Amino acid sequence: MARGRPSKKQLILDTAQRLFSERGYQGTTIDLVVQSAGVSKPTVYSHFPSKQALWQAMLEQAIEASEVQRAALDIAATQWFELIPRAFAELTGPPQMLAIYRIMLGERHKMEPDSLALFAAFEERFEHWCERVLNAQAVVLDAQQRFVLRALCREGVLQPALRQQPAPVIGDLAALIYRVVGKLD
Repeated sequence: MARGRPSKKQLILDTAQRLFSERGYQGTTIDLVVQSAGVSKPTVYSHFPSKQALWQAMLEQAIEASEVQRAALDIAATQWFELIPRAFAELTGPPQMLAIYRIMLGERHKMEPDSLALFAAFEERFEHWCERVLNAQAVVLDAQQRFVLRALCREGVLQPALRQQPAPVIGDLAALIYRVVGKLD
């Protein structure tokens, strides 16, 4: 393999990621991955024994990239009511993350338990990251305030991105979160 060229495994993953993003889980087939990646079917199956295994590998890779991106955010430098919706916005930036949400929400019934567990763990780690932000800024929210924060972020950022509609400006959403959740000093 020449330097700088992706491995065949990575080529297959990148191709699958693009196809899952464009066509969803149902619309992506191993044959389409083979054709689009320009590799043989045995090559794909030597790395990924099934479409579900390919999906899970893509899911793991995208989740890891998202967590690296979130870890780079300075949780003490920006107010919590702006930082948390900003993290939701960064989550919706990469097409593969939107595809993950579309597929895991809309095609959930086609997923194997391992994929469902991986996605649930990702969501839980995101919640823990939000908790670290609040703790770092000495903010205490009760259960209702946490629910409202999550709902505003999901409805204000994630849902518009999934529907390909414009999302509110993060600063405007942050101001709304601050007003609705309550001024906390």
